Amino acid sequence: MKHETAAEIEGDGTTARLCEWVHQLDLSEIPSEVKERAKHLILDGIACALVGARVPWSEQLAASTASYEPQGKCSVIGYTERYGPLAAAILNGAFIQATELDDYHSGAPLHSASVLLPALLAISDSSPTPVSGAEFLLAAIAGFETGPRIGTAIYGSQLLSRGWHSGPVFGSPASAFAASKLLSLSPADTESAVGIACTQAGGLMSAQYEGMIKRVQHAFAARNGLFGALLASTGYVGIKKVFERPYGGFLAMFSTGNGQNPQWKIHEVVSGLSKVWHTQRIRVKMHACVGGCHGQIEVIERMQRAHPERFHSTPDALAKISKITVWLSEPIFAHDGWSPEERPLSATGAQMCAAYIGAVQLVERQVLLAQFAESKLDSDDVWTLVHKTECFHSAEFDKPDFICGARVRVEFEDGFMAEDKLDQPKGYDPLVEDSDIREKWRKLASSVTEEERMKDIEETILGLEDVKDVKELTVLLSGVVRKALE
Repeated sequence: MKHETAAEIEGDGTTARLCEWVHQLDLSEIPSEVKERAKHLILDGIACALVGARVPWSEQLAASTASYEPQGKCSVIGYTERYGPLAAAILNGAFIQATELDDYHSGAPLHSASVLLPALLAISDSSPTPVSGAEFLLAAIAGFETGPRIGTAIYGSQLLSRGWHSGPVFGSPASAFAASKLLSLSPADTESAVGIACTQAGGLMSAQYEGMIKRVQHAFAARNGLFGALLASTGYVGIKKVFERPYGGFLAMFSTGNGQNPQWKIHEVVSGLSKVWHTQRIRVKMHACVGGCHGQIEVIERMQRAHPERFHSTPDALAKISKITVWLSEPIFAHDGWSPEERPLSATGAQMCAAYIGAVQLVERQVLLAQFAESKLDSDDVWTLVHKTECFHSAEFDKPDFICGARVRVEFEDGFMAEDKLDQPKGYDPLVEDSDIREKWRKLASSVTEEERMKDIEETILGLEDVKDVKELTVLLSGVVRKALE
């Protein structure tokens, strides 16, 4: 057996081609609707950060960081402290992901705002010269476009089936591309930045069961990409051809053992560049839990509307439920179809457990952040239904874009049975409207900060092309916010 030469590597030059595309990407060549959507995705990410900054696990992370990290130039959302770029990126990324309200890409699951915005904010704060809003927006779009393509090349959600936290895996190179664009790196230096980010990539999905670290794993990706770009900006050389290398390459290693043929799809990395815009395929959450269970929630909502006398949210009515069966796609079943082994769950575990999420919708008739307050996590009414729930895999939801669909059957003691299914939750086709994102932003932001500040942030983000220095935004973000959970 001999090693493959560069000429024999399938897709040779793919990494360099994507780096060249990012380097050449110009705001004037991007469709106006893509730019507008990108600004709304940024607004949504900032809303999540403001609300997530003062939940208990975020406060613990902030206190831990303050105990060892020296002060620096970079702002932290919802706090007055400033740290170096890498530490600030960790905190801001963790805050965006803190409440499970941030965006997700259904085909290649990652939370884009949490891996991109922290890196870009850190660069904006630490830059010796002003970073314009137009530059910031362009760099964000570079990240929105590259992350899903890289994820698709390794079958996206299939990583979840194998226990990888998929977003931190292909979020790392996405962050590097965005950071490299904002730093105006050459294609060669961008390739180094991406190689450095990729060799740091990882994330175990077992983080979902207990503890706090799941909230930080996308932030690791933000830091990885930022670190790679900062190193590459000084001439430090990283891995080249990192996507196409069959030995030790990014796609080769993260697809090992997946049982797919081909094992990875190198050409997806550059598929449809400047023709297909993944920025417009990123989903916006309206429920505070894992995106894969949104279909399940909405099926139960339909049942509650169709059979109000059966699904009245009183203990007596719900006590008559004898069995709940939920069918999910293969990756979502692997990710969220588990049966709780302890009571109460952590907030993280509760937001990642289909049985618990469904029970919350039945009892509370909504799945928002308040439903995962510590005082709610040991509710007898919820846990009674959790223990009556069983989840299964159904291949009907393994089709493209059906990953977050669900079928639910609810059986009652008198023999009555309700069953319904939903292939796609809200926000797939059509996407959530920009006006809905603004409404979500105002609802979340108004719960933790004053109206004038909220308006200033919204106007700054939605008018990014006219912002001369992004520090105008970071100053607005760095003020203290109220606690979302009391």
